[in-house]
Formats: sequence, structure tokens, C-alpha cells
Amino acid sequence: MTTQDSASGASGRPIAVLGANGQVGSAVVDALLARGAAVRRILRTPHANPLAGDTLVAQWSEASLTQAFAGCRGAFLMVPLAECSQQLGLASHAAAEAAGLQRVVRLSVLQQLARDELQLGRLHSALDDDLHGRGFEAASLCPDSFMQNLLPLCAAMQAGQLPNVTGAGTMAFIDVADIGETAAALLFGASPLSGRHDLTGPQALSMPDVAEIASGVLGRPVICQPQSIAAWRTELLGYGMPEFVVDTLCEVSQWTLAGHAQPPTREVEALCGRPPKPMTEYLHTVLGRA
Repeated sequence: MTTQDSASGASGRPIAVLGANGQVGSAVVDALLARGAAVRRILRTPHANPLAGDTLVAQWSEASLTQAFAGCRGAFLMVPLAECSQQLGLASHAAAEAAGLQRVVRLSVLQQLARDELQLGRLHSALDDDLHGRGFEAASLCPDSFMQNLLPLCAAMQAGQLPNVTGAGTMAFIDVADIGETAAALLFGASPLSGRHDLTGPQALSMPDVAEIASGVLGRPVICQPQSIAAWRTELLGYGMPEFVVDTLCEVSQWTLAGHAQPPTREVEALCGRPPKPMTEYLHTVLGRA
């Protein structure tokens, strides 16, 4: 384990953020700092540009993470999508307990994925069960699809097309910034942590709905281009994506295509005191710089 910078940006015992340079992790860091919390970023590999503040590079093992969590009051935990996800998650939970953390929040997935026996749902449900059985206050954040998943498609939308493998199936897309603020509210607030929270944006949207919103934002038509999941799977494998990851993504997409969906919830508003960002606002931001 190495330290890149031991200076803390705020007073008090820090809150550790695992995967702090990732999409969700960085949103959690930003939200905690905005609340005046001291933060310890924990990375798996050194960042190309050294990050200011309390930043550690640690192996994802119980021993290494126990050292990384030492002196912290709480932690935000996540696992990458990989065949070893369960082992990594269990190691981080054991380390959090060994380090005597008081509060832990972990990034999970929609609870319905577990109820419907999807591989991704079973994995995260088992990790949630383990976390909530340990000796600290704990909560699981269970978001729907990220709005940021649309970022690779911005150029296509600018060109008037939006690939669609989920047909008329809907997702209650959520901005990762709203996930970050929800985590910060739990980790740096007065309320006790408990339970599993399905987090969504304000609307259940199909990809044709997203195309219609993008059309309004751009002022010109954006047309959905249907694509089979089999063709999409071949495309993802061609990019060099691991087969386990591709199969997991395709299973969730097939689930959405079949009409399974999470209705919008009020969890973000209940925990943050404001409604989640709508898709129109998000697309105005990203399509303006695509």
C-alpha cells in the first residue's frame, strides 16, 4: 500500500471511498467534500495525475484494505463487474469490520434483479446479505441504469441515430451524481443507516423515449436503430470485453427487453431532500459537448 498524498482536505476522521477515481466513486467523493467531510480516496492502481488530498493505493485484499481503512469513520464500498466480484466484496466487508468502521454504504444493483434470479442480482444480493450481517451500520444503494451509460452513444445521437437493444423496455435512468449525493447523505448525516434503497431517476424511459428527448434537445430528429442482443454481444466481444461481463450485460438487457422494469422511486428525494435529475437536463449537458 502506498500513499500519494497524506494531506486531508477537511477536519475530522475521514470517510473512505473505494474506487474513488471511478464514475460513481468520484461522484461520492465530490458529494462528501461538498458537505465538508474529510475523505480518503482508495485506488486499486496509481492515478495518472496525482489526486490532491488523502489518497491511498491499496491491494483489494482484507489485510491491505484493513490498513487503508484505519482511522476512518466510515466507507463507501463497491466491486467491479468481474468473475471475482464476490471475493473482492467479502474482503472489503471483512476489512471494514476489522478496521472498526461505524458506517458503511455499498453500491449494489436493483433488488428486482435478484428476485428474478439474474446473475448480477444474485451476486449483489449475497454481498448485501453479508454486509448487513456485520457489526456496523450499513445501507445498500440499488440503482437503476446510469444516465452515464448513454455517454458512448452521444456521437451517434448527434448524427441522428440511437442504437437500441432493449426495444420498448424501460429503465428509470439515474445520474451518478444523484447516487453520490445519496451516499454522502447517508455517510455524513445524522440518520441511522439501514436497509436497501432502490435508486432511480424521475421517469421510466425506453430508448425510443430517450431518442425523442434527444431530438428535442438537439432540435433535429434522432431515430432509434434496433439491434439484436446477439449482434450487440458480438460487438462487445469484438471490443475485447471479457465474456463474463458481456454475458452479464446481455442478460440484463434481455430482462429489460422482456418488459421487466423498476418503477421510479422516491428514495433520492427522501434521502437528499430534492428530486433526482431528469433525463432532459442530463442530455442538455452531454449533447452540448458531444
